[in-house]
Amino acid sequence: MSEAPSDRLRDVYEQRAELEYPDAVTLPDPRLDRKFERMFELLSERLPVESMLDAGCGDGRYLAAVGTTGHVPERLVGSDISERILETARATAAAHGVRPELVRANLESLPFADASFELVLSVQVIEHLLDPAAGLRELARVLRPGGALLLSTDNARNRITQGLNLPRTAVVRALRLTGRRRKVEFPHAAFRLERLLELFAETPLQVERVETFRFHLDPPLDRPPARRFLNRLDRSLPVRGWGDLIAVVARNR
Repeated sequence: MSEAPSDRLRDVYEQRAELEYPDAVTLPDPRLDRKFERMFELLSERLPVESMLDAGCGDGRYLAAVGTTGHVPERLVGSDISERILETARATAAAHGVRPELVRANLESLPFADASFELVLSVQVIEHLLDPAAGLRELARVLRPGGALLLSTDNARNRITQGLNLPRTAVVRALRLTGRRRKVEFPHAAFRLERLLELFAETPLQVERVETFRFHLDPPLDRPPARRFLNRLDRSLPVRGWGDLIAVVARNR
């Protein structure tokens, strides 16, 4: 198998895993973590299934969360480009009574047969790829006909969050502090909805639902009371395209 573009980033993500994801995690409080809450809602609505892949599983929180539903798939697989973060995912899942199959893999070139999974989840991954179109084609390839893909990524038009953080952003830029908090440099893109849907149109995937969700404040303003307020606000608003994140639910034809 030829090397996929993001293969060259493996050392970067191994370093990031060691620095930022060294230990098993507890499941996030949904009142404080709107991303986890909404993506887990979309996931739970599509269980039970016989097989599921979490492509770019990270610290394993969604694999572990599946164990709380009472509908653990017969085949439950997590993949990630970092071997180190898979150790964390294994510990996180085990702490919640789940023992998934874990595979080191670049999402641009997944080591699974065509039509392997009934459900595929990919949360905040394609924005870190050098070739997101290739990653999306791979997600479509390993999905069974009629199977569902749940994907989230960053929204380039997150106007509400940009407005909320404008004073802080201006100060950070003026003081040339941008990026100082980041421990490891890695690709991080954001998508306009139109571009994301263009990528989906290049695959056999049929988009069934699109929404944007979540607003946030940057540190030091991201305190629990502020998070709870913004999350309540987000839940109460109709889908208008202003949220930080884009969620897409698609079906394989």
